[in-house]
Amino acid sequence: MKSTSHVALAVAGLTVLNTLPTAVTAQEADDVLTLDTIILEESRRGVQTGTATSETIVDQAEIEARQASSMGELLDSIPNVSLINGSTPQGSAVNIRGLGAQAGTYGTDGYVAVVIDGVASGAEEIYRNGSLLSVEPDLFREIKVQRGPGESFRYNSGAMGGTVEAETKDASDFLSDGDTFALRQKFSFESNGDGMLSSTILAFAPSERFDVLAFYGHRKIEDGVDGSGTTREATGFEAPSALLKMNFNLTENSTLTLGHTYTESPETDVPYDAFDPLWSGNLVDRHMKDSTTYLAYKFAPVDSDLVNFEARLFKKREEMKITSSTVSTNLTNTDHQTETVGLRLENVAQFNTGAVGHELTTGVEFKERSRSAILLIGPDAGENDGTAPGGTDESISVYVADEISVTDAFTLTPQLRFEKQTLTSINNQDTLVCITATICIPYTAIPDGTAYTTQSWTGALAGRYELSNGLAVFGTAAYNENLPILDDLRSSTNREKTEKGTTFEAGVSFDGNDVLTGDDHLQAKLTAFKTHIWDGTAYSGINQTDLEGIELELNYASSLFYADFAAAKTRGTINGTSAFFNYTPADTVQLTLGKRFMEDQLDIAIEAKHAFAHDRTSNTGTTGATAASDAWTTYALSVGYTPDHGMFEGTEMRLSVENLFDTTYRPYLTNPNRNAKGRNIKFSLAKTF
Repeated sequence: MKSTSHVALAVAGLTVLNTLPTAVTAQEADDVLTLDTIILEESRRGVQTGTATSETIVDQAEIEARQASSMGELLDSIPNVSLINGSTPQGSAVNIRGLGAQAGTYGTDGYVAVVIDGVASGAEEIYRNGSLLSVEPDLFREIKVQRGPGESFRYNSGAMGGTVEAETKDASDFLSDGDTFALRQKFSFESNGDGMLSSTILAFAPSERFDVLAFYGHRKIEDGVDGSGTTREATGFEAPSALLKMNFNLTENSTLTLGHTYTESPETDVPYDAFDPLWSGNLVDRHMKDSTTYLAYKFAPVDSDLVNFEARLFKKREEMKITSSTVSTNLTNTDHQTETVGLRLENVAQFNTGAVGHELTTGVEFKERSRSAILLIGPDAGENDGTAPGGTDESISVYVADEISVTDAFTLTPQLRFEKQTLTSINNQDTLVCITATICIPYTAIPDGTAYTTQSWTGALAGRYELSNGLAVFGTAAYNENLPILDDLRSSTNREKTEKGTTFEAGVSFDGNDVLTGDDHLQAKLTAFKTHIWDGTAYSGINQTDLEGIELELNYASSLFYADFAAAKTRGTINGTSAFFNYTPADTVQLTLGKRFMEDQLDIAIEAKHAFAHDRTSNTGTTGATAASDAWTTYALSVGYTPDHGMFEGTEMRLSVENLFDTTYRPYLTNPNRNAKGRNIKFSLAKTF
């Protein structure tokens, strides 16, 4: 029975993946199809058919249903999104359409932007330790994943892979009309790793003009096991977290919001290499902290469509202190600190020019990012680690986007961004960086105060045209430049060089009611893309990268059942040859079938995911995250009961079983020394008072 279901799912997925891309490769031109996602309340996840870009929204209901242990576990169900190093918060990263952190080496390469409450996240490269996904998932009310650069220009010039935007919870999420106080307590348990979570939320609104939300959570998970019972080394973690958000309605037209989030992860006696625990026997203590603070002022007069203004002042701090009492090397005794402060001014104006409607977004951002990596031992103590040069990254960005409604059916959205950046070297001296006691690399420092200035003009044009009967076609053309990061100060060629890329997307969507029965809703979106990158600096030895692929999302909802289906396929080559680009994800198909009972109070769903074997890699060995991977299929069962009346009103009870058949498997871009987690039973109980 088990093998039959595996074959059935694999055949269904292979049919989709091997049929659809044929249409893509038949188009020798650069226009390829692009996929989006919708929000359907009847299903777990809808498809965004109303946009000309490829995006997926994971809303509050799905976040609760998934019971994620890390931010990464909220993302790996999205087509063409894969995780580097699995879902652990330490040493993890996100890969979109093959672009993202280099598997098993660094924490960021600029191709994927992570934005939390409007503030860009992501530390500079930290050798075998960088992390983009360390923030507690229970803090979020919504996560939007933008595949490709279509709408990334508010935050980034070089996010060719995509953008992850996360929004934290708000007091209004827990206060009904007329309520002044709400308390929500949640307890969660997971069997694989004996994981525990306790989170407490206090929402308070003493008047209509003021509300506050306070959150405190504490998550602790021990090392788990894979499907064969083998311990997954160094996957346990502890993560206290907090959120404070206050909203002040100053006048009828203006609001002031103060927000602060905090997550930390202290670890003791863990391998230095967070990606591959067997790469080095060096044991260290590693303490990560991530905090974001912002103050936002909004002014939107009810009698004017021309003014919807926000000023956001923010500060982001990412810390990682690594120490070892037994290993006296530079890498194992360094205090990494990255701090970003900035101000963004933005306005959205709505107006008409004749019969044409406009929604014009304009903005300017001033930002300074500073980084230090202070050595704690040795003759160079007090100076920056040569593998992580210190300095500042000062930038000014101006962006504009105009959503033009040419007709009721035809929309064009041009976008433009200008960014000017200056990197300045600070506290960098010639150092000898020792990876082990016998392997040391000399680094020649750039004199303090030496500055390098780079600038770029980037932009995109997106269009969408609604045909009859719920059909629409859409497309995007984008040009990006990935500006240098502070790590590039150690490179004589990269510190003044931008990576350049073009992306073309095209697709078709459908959104219709009463398709098969009299009360159903069907949504579908098919997107194809083609990305060309040149003047490469992020990947050693790769000057040119070419990517193309296809994504399909379907959603069907009726009174009988709901279903979500997704499939993705990506191919990549380098340097104008047929040589593989090693970081493209495995082809995947995913199907969720669910049914709601008792007036939507009881939700039962089963989810199946299949990844095809992946051997499109130049790594012919059996070690490293880019080693070839076998095909695998996993199943998950979830049950959620949220009574809306009676003595249990306000209670949420959820039970799920992940990797239902305890399959032993290794997702591509995960190190062979660390298979995926085996069967995991999760249970959560929450009550709002």
